[in-house]
Amino acid sequence: MRSQVEQLEKDIEFCIDKCGMTNKQIGEFLRAAEDVGVNCEYLAEEFVFESDSIEEFHRLHLNPDYLKIDWRLG
Repeated sequence: MRSQVEQLEKDIEFCIDKCGMTNKQIGEFLRAAEDVGVNCEYLAEEFVFESDSIEEFHRLHLNPDYLKIDWRLG
């Protein structure tokens, strides 16, 4: 298991090398990953995706009934 410092280094490396993020984007992505409780690469691979059309964007990103997730346990 990686230490927190080692994981942070890996997360920043991923954000820069694989995603080409700015410092501001890296900070936002690190906070998002921390809020969900996963590393940056996992967050990007499992939860971030692009849309091929504006209609698909609206259907996948703005439709409140699409992929409702209840994060509470129990």
